[in-house]
This record gives sequence, C-alpha cells and structure tokens, in this order.
Amino acid sequence: MSAANSWERRTVDGAGWLFLRGDWRVAQLDKALQFFSWAKDGRDCTEISVAELDAADSATLAVLLEWTQQAAGRGVPLRIHGASPKLRELASLYSLQDILPLCHD
Repeated sequence: MSAANSWERRTVDGAGWLFLRGDWRVAQLDKALQFFSWAKDGRDCTEISVAELDAADSATLAVLLEWTQQAAGRGVPLRIHGASPKLRELASLYSLQDILPLCHD
C-alpha cells in the first residue's frame, strides 16, 4: 500500500477510530481496498475520520456508505468526522446526508 492511500487505527477517548489518509478517489481506491478488510482493519471502530484525506469523490462516499451499513447490520452506530465542505456537498448532491452519518465537528 502506498502512502497515497492509507489508514490507521487509533484509540481516541476510549473509542476505536479509523483515520483515512491520502487520496481515496475512484482511481486510487482499488489499491487501498486490496489491502483493507473492514472485518479486520475496521473492527470495533465506531468513528471514522476523513479529515486527513487529500482527495475524495463519489467512490469514497460509496465505501463509507457500505461501511455504515455493515456497522448498522452489527447494531453498531458509525460516525464520520472531519468531512470537507466539498465532501459534504457531494453527499448532499446524492441525497446521502440523511443516511451517511457525517458529524458536524
């Protein structure tokens, strides 16, 4: 995995967080997801930070939506922090603001 698209698990205030970094647009997303497994890498994470992303697009939203649905299937609420205004605007364009848990922080 390159530094251009990576992630890191951290504990913040006792909660498992997943920090996404780099470029998670469609062209680079396939490379990142070849190495990522939500069951392994995202396990027990209830918070996702996208504040360290350099780039994101509709493919990024699709992945976040899938992870949100997987967490909901396990009965675990997932929250997404640090979304840029552009990512929020894109979520709104696709009418995802009500089903994608983007926090206002």
